[in-house]
Amino acid sequence: MKYIRSEEELQKLSETIASVTNNAKTLEVLVFGGGIGGLSILDVLSGYDGVSVSTIVDKVENAPAFELARMLGVKTSTDFDTALEAFRGDIVIDVTGDPDLYKKLRDYTEPHHIELISAKSAKLLFDQANHLLKDEQTIQKQSSRLNLLDQMMDISLLLEERPPLSELTSKSFEGIHSHMNASKGLAIMIDKQGKIEFIGAIGSKKPECASHSCGFSACKNIGEACATLTWSDRYKELHPPIQLACTELDVSYNIILPVWQDQRLAGALLFDFQHALSRDQKTSLELASIHLNMTFKTLDHLHTLEEMAIFDGLTGVFNRRKFDMQLYHEVSRTKRTRNGTLSCGFIDLDNFKHINDTYGHQVGDQVLKHISDSIRESLRDYDTCARYGGDEFVMLIPSDNGIEGSGLEAIGMRILEKVSKLRLANHPKLRAGVSIGICTQSCETVDAEGILKQADEALYMAKKAGKGCMRIFADEQYHLTTDETAVKAIA
Repeated sequence: MKYIRSEEELQKLSETIASVTNNAKTLEVLVFGGGIGGLSILDVLSGYDGVSVSTIVDKVENAPAFELARMLGVKTSTDFDTALEAFRGDIVIDVTGDPDLYKKLRDYTEPHHIELISAKSAKLLFDQANHLLKDEQTIQKQSSRLNLLDQMMDISLLLEERPPLSELTSKSFEGIHSHMNASKGLAIMIDKQGKIEFIGAIGSKKPECASHSCGFSACKNIGEACATLTWSDRYKELHPPIQLACTELDVSYNIILPVWQDQRLAGALLFDFQHALSRDQKTSLELASIHLNMTFKTLDHLHTLEEMAIFDGLTGVFNRRKFDMQLYHEVSRTKRTRNGTLSCGFIDLDNFKHINDTYGHQVGDQVLKHISDSIRESLRDYDTCARYGGDEFVMLIPSDNGIEGSGLEAIGMRILEKVSKLRLANHPKLRAGVSIGICTQSCETVDAEGILKQADEALYMAKKAGKGCMRIFADEQYHLTTDETAVKAIA
């Protein structure tokens, strides 16, 4: 007889079912009894890919297990004889506890070489299989959680490179979507003016709002969903789902995860889940949201610290520390060019002590800001302007093919002119002027200490000449025919 006689045999069968996913053959199972026992057996066996419950049989139509069977696509029957005679599978499980039915099943299954599991054995099998299944599910959950933590670690390591916020958001979006198994996802960034930028999409096409083909309806709908978010929201379920409804993309999303930068909503991740969120999915979204926003807060603080380290707090131009770094970089770069030059200029505010003593330090600060703006606006994007200390500024002007003396004069003239246009409403008589000293060295003679020294000497000559003017020194390798050029102050 093929029905289970001992616990040892039952254990062997349980192990076979537990490892059936590694077998080429799928076990076909017929279950008699649609009560709580049948429901439990069906629930457990449905968790194994290599086990297929072909039919579940009970004498009543509304047996508890029938509803689950229909959801799983398993056949149901109230005809015991027909179901048994049609079965050509591997295992029959009887959970009815009816001795007459069990005898009938035993007589049928033995000659057909079909395993028979009785009600008591089925209970033991259920306990063992359920235990194995729960262990497997626990392992899967822990593995999934570890995978999410690994992805978070990768995001944290990116902070060393100080990436832009959009790159971090895109990486986080990909990792969270992969972990959550959402059917679709969309990542957006929101600038300080409220403009939405689509930076990533999974499971659908990314909208191209630059074409205005959606009539901004997608942005409008997303904006309305974002407007409902608060600082305390880790994620939010949208009822009803947000519908993009643009010509390029007609999809909906029912979960939104905000991306905060301090108190400002800087972006959002949108997902579409086909089923209600499980407890584990909700926990994962909470965890991902907390990490995401902590990461962005850290990145924002790092950027702030970097700005404090290289920018002058009053004027917004580079500070001396950054200038010293940039000077050695530009000297090294100039030496590698064939015909390059590097020009360094000192700009000193004339009579600054008198301005502070007469009008106060707050007005003096306004004048310094005006000077820094005048210098910065007179230079090219790749030139360097820095506050060297007190009322003294410095600039670096690199050139790969040399720069004509007239070009340096033009820059100096622009600075002098812009400075002279200072007008303060509360102090209409206040005027400002600067003295400028510039030194230019070629790729063959450029030297960090030397160029600073000569620029300082040129500034001294400008001051000595009566202030409000400019002097330019050039080494003998430079193409100027004179060693200095003077430009008188602009009245």
